[in-house]
Amino acid sequence: MARFSAGSVDAERDLRADRILNAARELLVSWGYGRITIGEVARRAGVGKGTVYLHFSTKEQLFMTVMTASHLRMVELLLRDLDEDPAALLLGRMARSAYTQAQEDPVLRATFIGDTDTLGSLTRAESTVLGDLAEERERAMDEYFELLREHGVLRADSSVQDQRHAFAAILIGFLTVEPGLKSAAGDMLAQVVRLAFEVSDDPERLNTLVPHIRGVLQRMVDRLHDEIRSHMNI
Repeated sequence: MARFSAGSVDAERDLRADRILNAARELLVSWGYGRITIGEVARRAGVGKGTVYLHFSTKEQLFMTVMTASHLRMVELLLRDLDEDPAALLLGRMARSAYTQAQEDPVLRATFIGDTDTLGSLTRAESTVLGDLAEERERAMDEYFELLREHGVLRADSSVQDQRHAFAAILIGFLTVEPGLKSAAGDMLAQVVRLAFEVSDDPERLNTLVPHIRGVLQRMVDRLHDEIRSHMNI
């Protein structure tokens, strides 16, 4: 797992925080939030219980950081893909990337589908603990859809909210239903989204869109980094 305490000058402290986050993530996936204690996180991380609280003031803040870190990795990979290929901004490509990452990261998958067995009361606490981050994610998604619509890449015969709802239903459906061939499911999802929503993949339009979409993604990366730092006592 990459380090999430960016900006700290204390390398040992950073490594300790990484161990705690790794331990918390492993326990969240295998036990579920409701069964985990800070003491168990400390034992798995090889630190004292007080050390966990030195880095994270509450259990909720620790596990919200784990969830936020999964979202950060996803957006960073989307940004990397866009830097390599302008076509990565297409909705079908974005859907395939998100699906693939969610299959590889059980925490990300749990947040997408609202898995209460894994997340427990975290699903209810998110809006309180994360403040305006959820609203900012919604604004970023709205801006992404609107940009693609304005540049003639997505259909515009329904509202952005209706379009986003349909897209989420398709993505969550693919994540919820166990695929027969996992290796092909991401490609099938991309095809379904492409046929349902996309109207153009003209390279000139995509190249024009790249700096705008990149700006949306970079702002989310910066905001997620800020959120992680706000939950850590650094």
